[in-house]
Amino acid sequence: MADAPADQLQMELEGFPSEVRPMQAASAEAPFSSVDYVFEVKWDGLRCLLFRDPHGHVHIHDRGFNDLTAIVPEVTAAASRVPPGSVIDGEVVATDRDGRPDYHRLRQRLAGGAALREQIPVAYLAFDALYLEEKPLLKQPVTRRRARLQKSVEAGGHIFVPDHIEEDGVELFEACLERGLEGVVAKHKQSPYVPGQRSPFWLKVKAVKSDDFVVVGWMGERPYDALVVGFYEDGRLLPCGTVGGGWDDEAARFVRTRLAELASEASPLDPPPIMVKPVHWCRPELVVSVRYSEWSPDGTLRFPIFNSLRPEVHPAEAVRHRPRVVTSGHVKPGTLAYDLTRFPF
Repeated sequence: MADAPADQLQMELEGFPSEVRPMQAASAEAPFSSVDYVFEVKWDGLRCLLFRDPHGHVHIHDRGFNDLTAIVPEVTAAASRVPPGSVIDGEVVATDRDGRPDYHRLRQRLAGGAALREQIPVAYLAFDALYLEEKPLLKQPVTRRRARLQKSVEAGGHIFVPDHIEEDGVELFEACLERGLEGVVAKHKQSPYVPGQRSPFWLKVKAVKSDDFVVVGWMGERPYDALVVGFYEDGRLLPCGTVGGGWDDEAARFVRTRLAELASEASPLDPPPIMVKPVHWCRPELVVSVRYSEWSPDGTLRFPIFNSLRPEVHPAEAVRHRPRVVTSGHVKPGTLAYDLTRFPF
């Protein structure tokens, strides 16, 4: 049996934790069905760990360890439905008028904080349990952790435990395509929880093409017309084109400020690429989410559009993913796959 990861060993030795870096999914090449996996909707929210310590105190942090406890008080209050001595993995989500996750609205809410709780309410979708009632569950298979989670958390208010589907991953993926959702996460039924690692036992398949990229520079003078973005592969930072629009005024102001702070005379790319226009380089510390149609053969993004800021993502996590998307089928109302994509939060 392989040695346990360092993060997991540390948690077991120190007892109930105060912070955990979440387990991440690798990318699948295409949607698939398998009796060995459970399949979940990939909600377009902010990945967060929710802690209710043995004394009942609650705190919430994202994967970058930013404390969100006071920013989402409705979720903090709803954590009273979680038993003391628990650590829950899930996502904070805001929705549009049709009940679909809206990452842009979520970012507005996170920037505005608790003052916007009435205009942009959020919910916490819990999909895994690392601890319940002070008992560590990390080594238990995901199916057992999920069963314990559903029994232990009283869903309602601003906290929910979405269901999953077994075997029929392609059907759920097609339902996500038709609903305009981000995609599917497949989890091997025997997978333990491995904090801080991207595990091949969890696989994500995106229906909407969007990924995280590192800003390496900008073009233009007002203060920028386009962002130059890149990604990491085999430890190297590589360019993949420019993003020329999609941001609102608030995001533009934030990016303008960060670019001024990160400006550099030297290119972070080695060797520097040949560009058709002058580039102002910057240190590769700002991560953004970009939507695009596909990768071109030359390794650049086709029709890239700025999607959102990603302050919780470390630049080294901005790597290239290569999922393939199948054509949509018709998923009938009343089926489990159809219902999972219309979760009532």
